[in-house]
Amino acid sequence: MNEDAKVLAEAAALSAQGRAFAMVSILSSSGSTPRTRARLLVRADGGTLGTIGGGDLEAKVVSEALGCIAESKPRLLRYELVENRDKDSPSMQCGGAQELYIDVIPARRRILIVGAGHVGLALARLADYLGFSVEIADDREETLQREDFPKAAIFHIDKDLGGLLSRLPDDPSRAAVIATHSRDNEALRALLGRPWAYLGLLGSRRKVGKLLNELKAEGYSTELLGKIHAPVGLDIGAETPEEIAVSILSELLSVLTKTRVHHLREDSAKEKL
Repeated sequence: MNEDAKVLAEAAALSAQGRAFAMVSILSSSGSTPRTRARLLVRADGGTLGTIGGGDLEAKVVSEALGCIAESKPRLLRYELVENRDKDSPSMQCGGAQELYIDVIPARRRILIVGAGHVGLALARLADYLGFSVEIADDREETLQREDFPKAAIFHIDKDLGGLLSRLPDDPSRAAVIATHSRDNEALRALLGRPWAYLGLLGSRRKVGKLLNELKAEGYSTELLGKIHAPVGLDIGAETPEEIAVSILSELLSVLTKTRVHHLREDSAKEKL
């Protein structure tokens, strides 16, 4: 397998795993340059596969690619390959010029759904449809009718639900939603204070208020409790499990994308003024 084929095979593997990476491609070269056609794959951890010529140029491009991965934005670069004239240009004496494109393949969004009931099932199906990697945690094996859940879903089953959740590795890029039949308190205590992209709790205002007051009395800070999206979801008048799933994922996406929730027609109205 040649170098280019190895790079493409690795890209396919990372995509299948839902992991973020960047692909650097040489678009054009003029004059004397180390490579005129090549690809460089840059993983989110800084590892690379392939080469665009090595040296100061490649080191600079890898740094740029990591920034692109962090921002989930592509970038077009052009370098004059001459003796370094400023800190932003790679120092090379080839005398040529190169234009490169950094394409970013973002990590697949991940969601942990605690509770395999009706809402948990609807949430798993919709999240899977939206491209999330789905994990389900529950204490009741008999409730997990696996054929009803997305085929790619990962299941965590243990009667000691709190212990199970405590053992899951931290992942600040993963969202978590608690929607159990009767063990919300245990689940929330196991997840609270750990790094999550989003932490939501399903329940009525009365139920949620009572639980949060209990946690506050136990010494949990107001700041920490304020990070919980509870009651979870946007107020869209949702009643059925499927509608509730839409409500939850709408709020979750607005948080992940840092987008203010508003009616799009409001923008049109402003443009007409």
